Order: sequence, then C-alpha cells, then structure tokens
Amino acid sequence: MNTEAPGTLELLETAIESAGEGTSLVVTDASSVRRAVGDRGVTLFAPDVAESHLDGLPRAALAVVDGASAFPSAAGAVQLVGRLRDLHADRVLVIASRDHGGHLGRQELVGLGFQRWASSLDPDGRRRWYEFDIAHYKVTPDWLNARHWANPELWDKYRW
Repeated sequence: MNTEAPGTLELLETAIESAGEGTSLVVTDASSVRRAVGDRGVTLFAPDVAESHLDGLPRAALAVVDGASAFPSAAGAVQLVGRLRDLHADRVLVIASRDHGGHLGRQELVGLGFQRWASSLDPDGRRRWYEFDIAHYKVTPDWLNARHWANPELWDKYRW
C-alpha cells in the first residue's frame, strides 16, 4: 500500500479551512504559497517584516510559518515562532525547512513544545509540519482531580 503524501499547498489549504471563521496569519516569502492563500482572506507577512514587527502582529486562530523562508537570523525566527505561540495564535503550524540545517529545524521546534503533525511532498522533497495547539498541549494526569487534591487518605495517619 503506497500512499503518497499530500502537497504542501494542499495541506496548507486544509489547515486554513480547519481554522473556520477565525483569522489566519501566514509568514512566508514563497510566491506559490502567497498565490494559493492570497484570495482566502489570510493575512500575509514576509519573514523580515514579521520579525521586525513582533508587537504589531494581529491575533489569529491559526498562524502558519514557512521554515524555508529567508529569515534574517536564526534567533529571530525562533523568537517569532515563540511569540506567535505565546501571544498571537491559538494554533501554530510550522513547515520545517527542507534541509536539516535551516533556522527552524526539528530540534528548535520540539524545544518550543511543537509536535509532529504531518508530512507533505514538494517538488524539492519531503517537508515536515509541526503543530502547537494549546488545547492539546498537555494531557491532564489521572491523579490531578478534585478527589485527590489534598491526599484525603492520609488525613488520619499524619499530622502536618
């Protein structure tokens, strides 16, 4: 059974549609991506503009960052993704760069709390997508509930 991975533009359109009525923000310098999402009411930013205007970025339901874009610096790219994750978006998708030496590689993204979401196939090769969704970030442990919050089984055993 050989199933081919979807193309990057297909996966991007699916992600934007899943955001529903919420606004979407895309950071890229790829003209093909800009053409594909330009008529969908998506807010587009070039990497250098987004990096230099971190405080001016709008709030969005979905933010997508193209890791293959030409970011001015590696630290700025990581800071941008962290800022989007923390303040500007409910869900952040990063399309990791094709080569492992890019500014936004697996190591940086996992360090920021991102999880592998999907793979897409470009003419240049396979690209990996990473997701941060605050709604699915941490699974609540079984012991963390109102019944066990103060160890009631120890109340008659110890005095503290």
